Amino acid sequence: MERLNEVDYSQPIKLISINDMLEEDDNYFDEEVSLWVKEKDIIRPSTNITLLNKIDPGIYTVNCSRELGLYCKKIEPESDELFTFSDSITENLLNEINTFWNKKDLYKENKLMHKRGILLEGYPGTGKSSIISILSSEIIKRGGVVFNVNGMRNLDDYIEFVLTSFRKIQPDTPIITILEDLDQYGQAESELLDFLDGKTHIDHHIIIGTTNDTCNIPDTFLRPSRIDLKIEIPMPTEKTRREYFKFKGVKETELDTLVSLSKNYSLADLKELYICIYFLGYSKEDASLKISSPRIKKSYKDSPMNNIKIGL
Repeated sequence: MERLNEVDYSQPIKLISINDMLEEDDNYFDEEVSLWVKEKDIIRPSTNITLLNKIDPGIYTVNCSRELGLYCKKIEPESDELFTFSDSITENLLNEINTFWNKKDLYKENKLMHKRGILLEGYPGTGKSSIISILSSEIIKRGGVVFNVNGMRNLDDYIEFVLTSFRKIQPDTPIITILEDLDQYGQAESELLDFLDGKTHIDHHIIIGTTNDTCNIPDTFLRPSRIDLKIEIPMPTEKTRREYFKFKGVKETELDTLVSLSKNYSLADLKELYICIYFLGYSKEDASLKISSPRIKKSYKDSPMNNIKIGL
C-alpha cells in the first residue's frame, strides 16, 4: 500500500479550494501541488497533482474505469502507418480538411458552426486507421487535439466532461473526435444524433466515424450536416502495392513477385506478408498461402470513389 505523506496532527488541517490557491499564487497552474480532493461525500488527501491550463497537441484515448473515472491517455500514432499512397484518396481528404480549417473565419462571418462529419467505410484492414493516423498527424501540426472515443458508448459523459471542459480552457484549438465502428452506437442513437447535429455547440471540430459497412448504419445518421462526406476505402491497387513494398525497402528484383502475390490484399495483409517474409523467414509462396482469404474483396478500379473530387 502506498504510504501517504506524514501529517502533523497537532496542527489543524486546512481545506483549500483551487480558486483560493489561484488567488494566492498564479503559478499554481502547471505546478505539482498537494491538496485535499472532495469526491461526492468523501474527502481525501491527494498528492502530485498537476493542474493544467492547456492540453498539449496529440492523440488521446478517452477511457473510463471504476478506479479513475473518466480520463484521457496520450498515445503516439504508429509511424509505420504514416505513408500516403499516390493513388489513394488520402491526399484529397487532406486537402479538404485543410481547406475546412482555413475557412474558420468565413464560417463565423456567416454564423455557421465550424464543424464537419466524415465517414470512412471499408473492409477491415483496408487502411481506415492509417488514414486517421495521417489526418491526426496533420491536426497535431496545427496545435490541435485528437480524442479517440473507441469503445466508450456513453457520449454524454464524453461531451460534458471532455469536450465542454476542454473548450473552456482552449476555445479555438482544432479538435478531431474519432468514433470507430459507428454502427455499434445503436443504443446511444439519440445522443449520437445530437452530437452529429452540433447541438453541443463545439466549434472547430471534425468528427470522423468508421464502419465496415454503411448498411449497418441507420439512414438518419448519414444525412448531410451530420455526415457531410462518405468515403469508401478500397483495396490497394497494383500501383499502391508496389509503392508500399518500395517504401518498406524491398529490392527492385523482388517487387514484381510480391505485387503479383498480393493481388486483392488489404493494407493489413501487405504488412503481414512483409513481416512473414522478411522477419519470420517464410518463403514468398508460403507467406501468401498463409494470408490468402476466401472473402470477396473490392478492387480499387471498380470503386465509385476512384478519382473522387471533394469540395466544400
